[in-house]
Amino acid sequence: MKKNNFWGWMMAAMLIGAPVVLSSCSKDDDEPKVETTTVSFENQSLNPDGYWNGDTNGTKSTDEWGGTVYACTYKEGGLTFNTNLNVSDYGSYWMGYAIANRTGKSMSDPYTPDQYNNVTGTAHTGSKYCIVQTYGETIDVDDPKGVIIRSLWFTNSAYPANSILNGDSYSGGPFEANDWLKCTITGTHVDGTTSTVDIELAKGLDYVKEWKQQSLAALGTVTKLSFAFTGSRTGQYGLNTPAYICIDDIEVEKVK
Repeated sequence: MKKNNFWGWMMAAMLIGAPVVLSSCSKDDDEPKVETTTVSFENQSLNPDGYWNGDTNGTKSTDEWGGTVYACTYKEGGLTFNTNLNVSDYGSYWMGYAIANRTGKSMSDPYTPDQYNNVTGTAHTGSKYCIVQTYGETIDVDDPKGVIIRSLWFTNSAYPANSILNGDSYSGGPFEANDWLKCTITGTHVDGTTSTVDIELAKGLDYVKEWKQQSLAALGTVTKLSFAFTGSRTGQYGLNTPAYICIDDIEVEKVK
């Protein structure tokens, strides 16, 4: 029966000056590299009133009523924010993701530009934030393998806050004890399945008044995000309370 001569070989090698090479595997070498990016909307140029809601540089088309629609995008941190700017003889409106740096905290006439205000009067960090008002417009992930969106910061837009506190011609009077407003974020996975996270924006007259962090880790790896709004003030044509939320500092995690 042969004996293990490993230590004898080592000693012999050391005596004759032969190099001894020992190799090992580091656990860190086997772990995936994770890249984290924070999307803060600071790269978008704004108009003199302190907002961007699309522009006429986008892809041009015509809607069913003869209005001109410009499909625009804002890109940052591996995400693409899709916005549609509709321009017609009756005025213009936008759908999707606007960006602003406005310092007003309330809503008053005229409707524009105050609809781009948020209740804090500032961004979460930096000077710019995003206003979400969507009718199917999505935030798309540029990597087809998807990313994990860890969290985002949110607060109320001044527009729904005004409706909650004072009422308006669409929603009726101020919110009562049983009224509520909620935003649901849906993440779509590579295989087409979805997961959701709910954000409570208001309950009665108690509404979100500061920037709050919302974890989105429960969505898992996603290829796109979409936003939808529900609430107690709903009529024949859907939600009567303004369907807005302001977001900032989206934390995106990508495995390299």
